[in-house]
Amino acid sequence: MKPKVLIVENSWTMRETLRLLLSGEFDCTVAADGETGLAHALAQPPDVLLSDVNMEGIDGYELCRRVRAEPALAHLPVMFVSGYPPRSELEPGQPQPDAYLVKPVKPPYLIAQLHAVLQRARGATAKAAGEG
Repeated sequence: MKPKVLIVENSWTMRETLRLLLSGEFDCTVAADGETGLAHALAQPPDVLLSDVNMEGIDGYELCRRVRAEPALAHLPVMFVSGYPPRSELEPGQPQPDAYLVKPVKPPYLIAQLHAVLQRARGATAKAAGEG
């Protein structure tokens, strides 16, 4: 069974490009904004959330914060793909993505990073289950 990826991207072209690129190895769902992405994640939790950063309304950082605040999604790995570098002025304690890639990203690298984030998340979940 393919891992489920929720792609949250406000650009239709980029959203569809990512969906087509990743659909060979991942079961992809798409959302055009952070609000819709959060609703999708709550309704059908994915294995990983792939989000743009600069979006109207809920941007990627706020989406990450809200995801991590939801008990059902707190474990969900979040990866950002953005045309901008990571923000340096984040408040201490603000949730960070598990990975941050700056566009343009070579497709094999993006896919490898998604698998790495999923692998780390599975390891953390297994470790937590073993300790409990």
